Amino acid sequence: MRRILAIFAILLSIVAGIGAWTYIEYRQFIETPLSLGSSERVVQIPAGTHAKGVVDILAGAGIVENRWMMLYVLKNSGLAERIQPGTIVLTDGIKPTELPDLLARVGKYARLTVQILPGMNIYDIAHRMQENRIADETLFIGLSTDEAFAAELGIPAPSLEGYLAAGAYTFEPGVQPQEVIRQMHERWRLQWQSIVEENRGAYENAGERQMSDHAIVTLASIVEKEAILDGERPVVARVFFNRLRKKMKLQSDPTCVYPPKELGEKPTPNRCKDPDNAYSTYVVAGLPPGPIDTPSQASLRAVLKPYEGPDAFSLFYFVARQDGSKKHYFSKTYAEHQKAVDYYLKKKGTRPRGTTQPKI
Repeated sequence: MRRILAIFAILLSIVAGIGAWTYIEYRQFIETPLSLGSSERVVQIPAGTHAKGVVDILAGAGIVENRWMMLYVLKNSGLAERIQPGTIVLTDGIKPTELPDLLARVGKYARLTVQILPGMNIYDIAHRMQENRIADETLFIGLSTDEAFAAELGIPAPSLEGYLAAGAYTFEPGVQPQEVIRQMHERWRLQWQSIVEENRGAYENAGERQMSDHAIVTLASIVEKEAILDGERPVVARVFFNRLRKKMKLQSDPTCVYPPKELGEKPTPNRCKDPDNAYSTYVVAGLPPGPIDTPSQASLRAVLKPYEGPDAFSLFYFVARQDGSKKHYFSKTYAEHQKAVDYYLKKKGTRPRGTTQPKI
């Protein structure tokens, strides 16, 4: 009997020791912030995901190391059955015990909305998607530049740049990035079909000039960056057509910073002259290999129907007036263009003359 009691006491001590160690480890786990690796991490929880699935997602992302402790925290919270799908944003310093309430956003997590503006490129769009907790920025960019995915959608380019429609979107919680992109491209496709039908004659003429759909979208994306007023877009398009006809380089500054090294990057002389930049129209002859942003419907129409007013086929240059009008001054000659640059940008010299300015 004594021997049995001694063995029992030893076993009890071992169990107590393990329990104490486990308790200490658990306390340390719940008091230690999650391992985000940055100030913020975006995590998507697909619809139908249960507690173990959430833990697997977090562990797979390197955010949680101890799976069973995290699972215990979720189940012990009483909220494991109330996990909602969607995108959660984990901020620096968040602890495991704060996760259950974040995951059970009953009544607080509604459908997700986002506004995409013309002129935004896929990098801008990806950033906005993450800001609005719809899709991970890196994943969105990866899919948007995936040639196989583009081919699957029927896009004649290695990237979806230029083929995602601008506008307001609403997505259900937990939507996958692939579905977000599919919806954006489908809207673009329907808009493009409508524009083609409305401008059938002009579209067929473009085809006769060997202007492919991809070339139209590419030039429209450049027009989008250069013109502010819709009324000026056809004139800007005409300038570029004239330069292409004369085999002059387009020399459009916005092409110099695509793809961007950082969001909102501004053109510089070095970037424009970079021989390795396949998009810089200061380097490449003709059009760049693809669009540089999301062109508006107005820019697409402008390329299909460029300006045909006075001096239309003699316009080769333009410069922003910077007088609050948002307009440009258009020139027929380089000498006149230099006078316009001096007058409008450098604020010196006299007002340029010689070209009939389009009435906008």
